[in-house]
Amino acid sequence: MRGSFVTAIAVAVIAAGAPVCIFAQAPTVVSIPAGVFNRGSEGSGAKADESPVRPIRMSGFGMMATEVTEAQYGRCVDGGQCTPAHYDDGNCLIWSGGGFRKVVVPSNLRGGGFPAVCVTWQQARAYCASVGMRLPTEAQWEYAALGGGGGRYAWGDAQPDGGRCARGAPQAVGGFAPNGYGLYDMTGNVWEWTADFYAADAYENSADADPKGPDAGYYRVIRGGGWYSGPNELRARNRHWFAAGGAEASVGFRCIK
Repeated sequence: MRGSFVTAIAVAVIAAGAPVCIFAQAPTVVSIPAGVFNRGSEGSGAKADESPVRPIRMSGFGMMATEVTEAQYGRCVDGGQCTPAHYDDGNCLIWSGGGFRKVVVPSNLRGGGFPAVCVTWQQARAYCASVGMRLPTEAQWEYAALGGGGGRYAWGDAQPDGGRCARGAPQAVGGFAPNGYGLYDMTGNVWEWTADFYAADAYENSADADPKGPDAGYYRVIRGGGWYSGPNELRARNRHWFAAGGAEASVGFRCIK
């Protein structure tokens, strides 16, 4: 993760007053067809943990069209199936100046239609269970993010900008064009939790069909990049990780079934 929270606050006014998106109301699930994709990357900007590149067979599944919103998560809290997100209790982190620091997320970076952030992996899993779903595996996430294509980002190879994804501040979900599978914000806006433990050599040791992550570990995989990520971290094939018990201001999630 890269960026400056101070800078983000300065530009976050672009998010203030954004309309509440219809996706804030109830999860919309789109069908991801079965198929084969080349997982990983060995091209420009690729990292060592993204190889080897090889074809992976995937079964079909359903995936939320957008990241879980604050409104959706809030209803789970109100129903007693989720615990409150860590927006203002001193337990939410932000990357700034070469390290993490605790932060209270200001109101102009929030809203019912904005992605739910400052949630731990366990909280994300609990929400998905509450709606009869689960977190995607890392392979499912990457397959879905590519949208049936092979581009560098969810929309293709064009560089990220404010016309394609949230830059400098989070925005209400569904505000940019979807990818080829009808999924919104797979590049940028917020990182997304996956079900898998992180391991640098996971691709070397995984199955060739519907692979799952390692059986144990400390970190969980997050994918997609966030509103203050650089272009290389926004790549659909970029892998990253975060402590499962940690909550961060640019990490959210979506569910599958």
